[in-house]
Amino acid sequence: MRRINYIHQLEGWPDLRYDHSKIIALLGKVNFLQGQLHGRMEGYSPELRKQAIINALSIETLSSCAIEDTLFDYTEIESAIARSLKIRLPDMVASGGMAKGAAEATVAGAGYHDKKLTADILCNWHAGLFPGLGSTGSNWRNNGLEIKDKSGINTRFAAPSPTLLPADMKRWLSWMNQDQHENKLVKSAIAQFWLLTLHPFEDGNGPISRIISLMLLAASENGMPRYYAPSVQILKDREAYFQILEDCQKGSLDITAWIHWYVGIIEKSILEIKTTQTNVMLKQKLEDKMSAIGLSLRQKKILRKMATREKQHFTSSDWAETGGYSPDTALREIRTLLNLRILQKMPSGGRSTRYRIATL
Repeated sequence: MRRINYIHQLEGWPDLRYDHSKIIALLGKVNFLQGQLHGRMEGYSPELRKQAIINALSIETLSSCAIEDTLFDYTEIESAIARSLKIRLPDMVASGGMAKGAAEATVAGAGYHDKKLTADILCNWHAGLFPGLGSTGSNWRNNGLEIKDKSGINTRFAAPSPTLLPADMKRWLSWMNQDQHENKLVKSAIAQFWLLTLHPFEDGNGPISRIISLMLLAASENGMPRYYAPSVQILKDREAYFQILEDCQKGSLDITAWIHWYVGIIEKSILEIKTTQTNVMLKQKLEDKMSAIGLSLRQKKILRKMATREKQHFTSSDWAETGGYSPDTALREIRTLLNLRILQKMPSGGRSTRYRIATL
């Protein structure tokens, strides 16, 4: 008798089930929060809404890649996102390789909610995420694949045989392109779980599955701009993410637990965005103030870098290092910006005087 370890080995796979009664309340709450968020954003200027979209897609890209321990620079990703959206930002930097591909794939996925998904489109996104690995619709993963725990000894999951992938992916794509009555939030959860279970690529299955979720989240909101980033919350609770996937992939065809966890992540993401919105508004105020005063390009560049620091305070040494100034020049410039009320001196807290940007 064949030993069954994983969900894809069960009779009836991939007819995944869930208990609607256990998620209906959470679905209603998230749908309400989505509408509330978009209503609130309508009160902002077009420029602020654009910046909020760029910020959300940037931190989504960064966080989704960081879940897989791939790290990028925020400014590089932000610049690539803006270029993909054909939006010009001040102090944009060059973006290339994996950073550019990851950003472009995220933008493409988020904007692909009303089009037919094909194997070629999916593989193009994957090729951007992982240049060099390459894959086409007729050339999926051709090796067995096991996912180990941190020790490298215990197997957390084993993917289906590569010989099954052509038929499995054809079935998944067909399901993706059906205009079902199913709640799109639920479909987003199922799509990510199903694709992760198939693991059609040698690598990059996590990021590509989360891009697919973005696509369906956009569909759940009728294609409205997305201002939140689910992968930020997944990254914060990465071990729980891997654990719920492992538990459900070793369980029955009922994946209610996964769907509930996933929709809960969307809820947390929307609630979290209030902080992000505040930061976007403050940075826009800084831009407006700098333009009104007529600061030099170099001063603006340093202030923007200081505004994106994790710690929103700095010393004159930090300013000198960032701007390439001598200590005396840095102090003179800081005094000028204090007089212009761009900077504020913080209460004394040690040997080095600390400053902060007045609008942050």
